[in-house]
Order: sequence, then structure tokens, then C-alpha cells
Amino acid sequence: MKKIFLLLVVTTVLAACVSNGKPSEVSITDSTCGDSITGRTDTKLKYGDDDIDMKWKSHVRKNTEFRIKLKPRDGYEGKKVKIVGISSTVGAGAGSSFDWLNIEKSAKELKDAGKKAILILCVPPEVDVGTEYKFDVEIEELGKLDPRVEVVN
Repeated sequence: MKKIFLLLVVTTVLAACVSNGKPSEVSITDSTCGDSITGRTDTKLKYGDDDIDMKWKSHVRKNTEFRIKLKPRDGYEGKKVKIVGISSTVGAGAGSSFDWLNIEKSAKELKDAGKKAILILCVPPEVDVGTEYKFDVEIEELGKLDPRVEVVN
């Protein structure tokens, strides 16, 4: 009986040492799109002072993350950034919904949640290569852009 009790105590102590006494937390750099994700594409969205700047067209791969790094100027951290999928032009084969593009957050909300100011969108694995998505980027009280994202090999 003493051996079992001792084994339980040692296991508990070792587990506490490994996690520094805190419950394990998922890193903010971990994928939110699932374990099968094969990579990511990053783009920057800069905004403030009546100016919005983002790459006109991004090229992504299917089954990856499309990350939009929010770069607000001072005083604009609390402005909501809303990404809205508008349409998709389909390559060869079956089409795909553009709902995966829909998200709304501010840089402040993300940072308050202990995350980096990055919107993470999950490109579906079933998307055909050659599919192009149109979406709107709306920034509260500043305006709107209508960039594109194309799925490539």
C-alpha cells in the first residue's frame, strides 16, 4: 500500500514540476484550424487616420491558415475589423462556401484574450486549386477594402 501511495505522490510532484504548478495552456501560436493544417499564409492589415492598407491579392493553399495580422495605428486598437466573404469563383470541380472568411474582432479584443492581434481564417481542405474568393474588409468608422484570395498549389 505504501508503494502505491508513494508512486501517486511522486507522479503528482513530477506533473507539477513539468507544468510549473499551472494547468497547461495552448500556445497562442498553435493552429486554431485543427491538427491536419499544412501551413499558413500571412498578410498585414494596416489602418488608422482614414487609411486602410492591405495586399490586394493573396495566394493561399488549401487546408492552411490565412492569417491577417492587424497593425492598427495608435488610438485604433479598439476598432472592429470585420471580414465578410462575398463570393467565390470556382476552379475545376465542386465549389466551396466562402463562409470560412467571416470573422469580426478588434486588435484590443484579441490582446485582452491573451492572443496576438492576428485573425486566423481556415482555408477548407476541399477547395479546388484556382478558386478565387472575394471578401470585404470593413474597419469600424474608417471604411472598406475588397481584396481577393486565390487558392494555389
